[in-house]
Amino acid sequence: MKITVLGNNSTTVQPGGACSSYLITHEGKNLLIDVGNGSLFNLKKVCALADINGIILTHHHFDHLSDLFLFRYEREGHKYMGYPVAPIPLYSPKMDPWLEEKLMKNGLFHWEEIRGAKRRDVFGLQVDFVPVEHLIETYALRITNGTKTFVYSADTGLCEGIKEAAKGADLFLCEATYLSTEPYYMKHHLQGKEAGILAKEAGVKKLLLTHLPETGTKALLEEAKTFHADTALAKILETYEL
Repeated sequence: MKITVLGNNSTTVQPGGACSSYLITHEGKNLLIDVGNGSLFNLKKVCALADINGIILTHHHFDHLSDLFLFRYEREGHKYMGYPVAPIPLYSPKMDPWLEEKLMKNGLFHWEEIRGAKRRDVFGLQVDFVPVEHLIETYALRITNGTKTFVYSADTGLCEGIKEAAKGADLFLCEATYLSTEPYYMKHHLQGKEAGILAKEAGVKKLLLTHLPETGTKALLEEAKTFHADTALAKILETYEL
């Protein structure tokens, strides 16, 4: 199982950056997790859109789904030009009516709505959808290939869901949106300090920070490493193998 980072920015895209998106490759299949703004350009550096076998949206904030509209538009164009375009499995929480209408027309995706904690077999991977604390319905992902476990926090604050999902992960890709020294506290996002403590208490082997702010990432990393030594910043177009 390989995880390639296509976007690691938080809600504000850095120059030349991209928002949350990650490609899981396993046994010849490509599973795209979130499709944030700017990420499609990086995806095309790794594989063609036609090579994507499935997509998971952890939630429906624009910094996690914006480029899915571009993905869909390009595939629709191919379909109109006569190329074979099969529906792609899409797993996500319940869509608002406008979003369902925009994404689901013309049969480009086969949507499975996720409601509450679920386990699905996706291309030989066991995928657990774990509800977490955010502003809207959101799921962390715990993905196992039988021997190794990858966990993605999605966007979340500290909650029992993310603590449970992270337990014993070989690689924990965790949001770290701001520093503990900043003069505010958001219950729906994590500090670098919180990510480090969470990884330590969950027995995580390697912590990878994502959903990063425009500035202060070095301090964010050091804050997390105080509590979990094997911690790094996720890097766009870098691949991590389990």
